[in-house]
Amino acid sequence: MMTYKNIYLNKGKEDSLLRFHPWIFSGAINQQSLDDGLNDGDTVRVFTHDKRFIAVGHFQYGSIAVRVLSFEDEPIDITFWKKRLTSAYNMRKAIGVVVREDGERHQNTTFRLVHGEGDNMPGLIIDSYGKTAVMQAHSLGMHECRRDIAQALKEVMGGEIDNVYYKSDTTLPFKSEIEKDNGFLIGNSDENITIENGLKFHVDWLRGQKTGFFIDQRENRQLIEKFSKGRSVLNMFCYTGGFSVYARSLLVFRRATAHI
Repeated sequence: MMTYKNIYLNKGKEDSLLRFHPWIFSGAINQQSLDDGLNDGDTVRVFTHDKRFIAVGHFQYGSIAVRVLSFEDEPIDITFWKKRLTSAYNMRKAIGVVVREDGERHQNTTFRLVHGEGDNMPGLIIDSYGKTAVMQAHSLGMHECRRDIAQALKEVMGGEIDNVYYKSDTTLPFKSEIEKDNGFLIGNSDENITIENGLKFHVDWLRGQKTGFFIDQRENRQLIEKFSKGRSVLNMFCYTGGFSVYARSLLVFRRATAHI
């Protein structure tokens, strides 16, 4: 078992954790219990006021003091990340988001694999674009774990992911004195063509907004495709060309590639 610093809650402040809420606010913590050597990003074990274990998570000075990773007393290592990532990946496959087999309009290599708290990994976003996954940390704890997460991701995804690109320079706390440079943690490829519902897109994760593409607009793009048949469409706010490609997809550019 790895050695982590301990934090103790004030009396009666464990109720939300018993309901599996993933955050612990600073006001719930007994400030006298904080170790002088406790740093932003440290992994901590959390106990109730009467010293009962209740959670393990990432500590950070501020309003949200602990982002809970597990309600079991377990080490946060590569094995842990593999378990969490496998669960997230299997869920995406089960709901039909991940579709890689060949066939017209059936391929989809563009999806959000990790959605922070929704996948029991608070402070972490991972988007898949073909052979490259783009990882974004929103907490110092996730930043400190980035290399273990990247390695676990490569193992979980097998041959489906060759590259892991880290892009967190704008999402980490701006006052933190850490290296925030973006770059590849695994691999180094400029092949940035990804497929969404059989349509090809050029995703610029280097210079683009967020991780490079607005994946959450997939269903809206499909609606545009449905309503655009036989009509002229004007896209006045084009970013990657997603809505334009869907609007055009029923015509000759069914396999179009959009470029920024």
